[in-house]
Amino acid sequence: MRRSYTTSGELCRRCLNAAFWHHTLRNLTLGWWGTISFFVTWYYLLSNIVTYVQARIEIGKTRQRHAPRPVATGDDAFSILQPFEHNVRMQLRMGDAPEEIARHMVRLHGVEAAAALRFVERIRQAEEAAA
Repeated sequence: MRRSYTTSGELCRRCLNAAFWHHTLRNLTLGWWGTISFFVTWYYLLSNIVTYVQARIEIGKTRQRHAPRPVATGDDAFSILQPFEHNVRMQLRMGDAPEEIARHMVRLHGVEAAAALRFVERIRQAEEAAA
């Protein structure tokens, strides 16, 4: 039985790397088990590599275009960080410390450190409540 998995969203470089390796390793270990799957696996591997390289180039272009911006606080910071909620959930599930995730978001998104930490903690608490 063949299955396809995708990860989509606005991923930071770290989450892009994590998603790429997750899918690539799954493909390398589980993709070869059928006659048709043997050939399809090669297509998926090449497709994943091309998509990964294109995404890394896009991340590089985005960094070059953006000039330093003022630090966002409060509700402004939350609205900037909201599209990256999935990234935070992935990092928390991988065992990253909330403080490290918040520090990473401050550097990438230009938000106040306290607001980033509140954002991450809110997501962490929601994840714990759901478990």
